[in-house]
Amino acid sequence: MKKKNLLIVLTLIVALLLTACGASSEKGSVAYDSAPQEYKAEDMEYVVEETVEEEVAFNTSSTTAEEPASAEPVTPEEAQKYAEKIVYSGNVYIETTNFDESIAALNAAVQEYNGFIQDSSVSGRSNGDRTAVVDRYAFYVVRIPSKHFDSFMTLTGQIGNVTSSGRNAENVTSRYTDYEARLSSLRTQEERLLAMLGTSGDLESLIALEQRLSEVRYEIESIERSLRDLDQRLSYSTVNIDLQEVEIYTATAPVKRTFGEKLADAFSDGWSGFARGVQGFIIWLAEALPTLILLAVIATAVVIPVRRHRRKKKAAKEAAEETAE
Repeated sequence: MKKKNLLIVLTLIVALLLTACGASSEKGSVAYDSAPQEYKAEDMEYVVEETVEEEVAFNTSSTTAEEPASAEPVTPEEAQKYAEKIVYSGNVYIETTNFDESIAALNAAVQEYNGFIQDSSVSGRSNGDRTAVVDRYAFYVVRIPSKHFDSFMTLTGQIGNVTSSGRNAENVTSRYTDYEARLSSLRTQEERLLAMLGTSGDLESLIALEQRLSEVRYEIESIERSLRDLDQRLSYSTVNIDLQEVEIYTATAPVKRTFGEKLADAFSDGWSGFARGVQGFIIWLAEALPTLILLAVIATAVVIPVRRHRRKKKAAKEAAEETAE
């Protein structure tokens, strides 16, 4: 009897435990199902984003570690685009004893290197009898393809006696890239403004959009002009040439000389200076001779009557004194 009662009690305890476990399981299920749907979606989105980021990081690391990306060859166009942009310019001062031949040689050199003369001027003075122009001077602004800049500067030494020369290299890479970046941004703005114009129906908004579009297009045209100017300067270097007609070349190369050579050169220079001075005086005298003759005639015409008048006056005075005595 006692065993039966004990068995019944144990059976009831097991039944109560099973009922409690089932209830707790059912409550947990209901709590999960009753969770808000937005929360689940956010959790899923977060999990998906995190999974994608991990996958991308894994793929990147695996590509870097196992299969490094091979460097693609750079095309000449890309190399030119990212190369340093340098604007070259130069100045040359040349003496010549044969002005006409030097001018012809300069023009031939410009044509040989496919350049062009941007500006030129020639001046001088006429000689005494007005039959020729002497002491001539020429100034040229020459544009030469940048790839021939060094060769052309070297060639100028064959035109005459180069007394001085200079070269300048201006790096415009930063300015050029800034222009390109601003131009790209402005074109994007232009496209967006055009799209907004197509969808806007408000008159006030249309006027404001058109005004802004006009400003953007003006800025685009201004930057395009600046880029064209830089492209022109990059393609063609500028060389300023001063050409002077002289009788004697200026010494340009230092030479070691002995005392005797220096003395002989000094005597030669002194004699040459004296000869040039005498020549200059004779030339001046020849130019001034007609004026001097005219002045002499005028002086004679004035002095002779004055002297005659003085003589007559003196003679009359002496005659009066004698009569008084």
